[in-house]
Amino acid sequence: RYYHSARAAGHSIPASEHSTITSWGVECEVDAMRNMLLQYPHGLVACVSDSFDVFKACRDYWGDELKSLIKGRISGDTWGRLVVRPDSGDPTETCVQIVTILCEQFKEDVVTTKTGHKLLPAYIRVIQGDGVDYESIPKILGALKDAGFAADNMVFGSGGALLQKLNRDTFKCAFKCSEITVNGQTREVFKDPITDKGKASKRGRLTVQLAADTSGSDEDRYKPRQDENGVPGGEGFLHYSADGNYVTVASGRGDPTKDLLVEVFRDGILLKDWTLEEVRKKADIPNGPFSGRSSELHH
Repeated sequence: RYYHSARAAGHSIPASEHSTITSWGVECEVDAMRNMLLQYPHGLVACVSDSFDVFKACRDYWGDELKSLIKGRISGDTWGRLVVRPDSGDPTETCVQIVTILCEQFKEDVVTTKTGHKLLPAYIRVIQGDGVDYESIPKILGALKDAGFAADNMVFGSGGALLQKLNRDTFKCAFKCSEITVNGQTREVFKDPITDKGKASKRGRLTVQLAADTSGSDEDRYKPRQDENGVPGGEGFLHYSADGNYVTVASGRGDPTKDLLVEVFRDGILLKDWTLEEVRKKADIPNGPFSGRSSELHH
């Protein structure tokens, strides 16, 4: 539209992201995955699979409960492929484990290449997009080769690593859906990949408060799940900052009158119209780049 082109400059395939899966809840993750297959019954479709337990997803969901839907994507004149997407953990170890599981679950259609490596059937593949750069790709492919799997089982995607690899993970900062209202009923939304505890997101309606103004016991402090047998999403609702001065209160247990955050957008309407200079001043630190030396830097 803005460049007056008759066609789009770039294209994609139908692909889920975490909130479109996690909004269904832990118990209904398989239903969210089934929905992807049913909504896009032909051609390529990609689905993020590590929201809670990527190994269970590959073994029990893709490789069992949804198996017939996946196999049915290639039938007669129709062709389709599911692309399974892990998105956390050590890329090399995770990819090898996932391909191993999928090759076992779909073993009746796995073939051996002329180089003697196992190759998944054409209706399913794996895409690795997390932690991908020019150094990690050879490691992943080398590990797959050593484990007896063909390179064609994988495709790769890369974002910030194509540049200087300074991205949201540099400061462990990401924005995630935490609550959704479906048919008038609210439910908590979160992700908690079993392969990376650091990617667990906060759940439910949130407030950010001064710790001094917030009461709570040790039992209320957030505790991440320690292993695959733990409670998905962890336990407790008080997430304290590193210095202990602030606390994010999750699961709607906070006091909105003490919330330090303010609404900026609601339903597409701009509620706070701050200038760039105001934002810089708010974000500055003592003797920072926008303090007394700011005019010098501007020149």
